[in-house]
Amino acid sequence: MVFGYKEVVEYLGDSDLTEEEMIENLKMNTRRYAKRQLTWFRKYGECITWLDNTQGIEKNIEIIIEGD
Repeated sequence: MVFGYKEVVEYLGDSDLTEEEMIENLKMNTRRYAKRQLTWFRKYGECITWLDNTQGIEKNIEIIIEGD
């Protein structure tokens, strides 16, 4: 997903938006997207296996092979 494209195009187009309004719209839409992500993770969190890149690739491979 590309963030801000819609807002910038609207601002540059025939809209009467100011730059400040465009920035506020961008912030608001980004927050909404983040909220939808959090809602999805809460709903499906038990199905997710998180990998930790600080553990090294070998540990992540082990997690993937072992599964749940």
